[in-house]
Amino acid sequence: MANYLHTAYGTLLGSFPWSITAVSTSVNSEAAVETAWNTMWTSIWANATLKPFIGTQTELTGTSTSTADPTFHQTTKTVTTDASVGTSASAVPSFRDCAIVTLRTAQATRWGRGRWFLPGLAANALATNGYFYSAAATAALAGALTAAVTTFNATAGLQILHRKATAHGPGAFTLTPVSGGDVSDEIGSQRRRADKRVPIRTTWTL
Repeated sequence: MANYLHTAYGTLLGSFPWSITAVSTSVNSEAAVETAWNTMWTSIWANATLKPFIGTQTELTGTSTSTADPTFHQTTKTVTTDASVGTSASAVPSFRDCAIVTLRTAQATRWGRGRWFLPGLAANALATNGYFYSAAATAALAGALTAAVTTFNATAGLQILHRKATAHGPGAFTLTPVSGGDVSDEIGSQRRRADKRVPIRTTWTL
């Protein structure tokens, strides 16, 4: 059984990067696991119910899988290039917006959870009065994840990595299998996704 480190990544408005990471275990080869990981993400972007909520400038540009050493550093690495975008005609409100996906395990404590901060959905994904995502949008994302992760799990199992030991929890460099998750209607924020953008300022005077 080998441990693998994964990344899925892309761009916002053609310039600013986003990425998420994951860990899995599998009896299959790095190449086979990367094929499954890439298929998982391209199927999420291609999901017929979800992609109308993803902006046309929100792009998945690639994925990677690396075989982990005993302390979960990368060794060999397999990369796949993509060019998948959404179909929403609505604008995306902010570079910083993100959709929060929680990964859950059988452990009840916070050590048993992980999070992905996916790119923010387009404005048509907002609830009627704004401020949070609509039930239709979160259901679409949850449905896309359920189908895609279920297919991925036929090749490799997603895990939560515990890098540090805890007093009453898992030991250092141990794994707990992901058993499911949920999607929040709250709009998260990731400042670093556009921290290199120089803002355009409009002056006012007294």
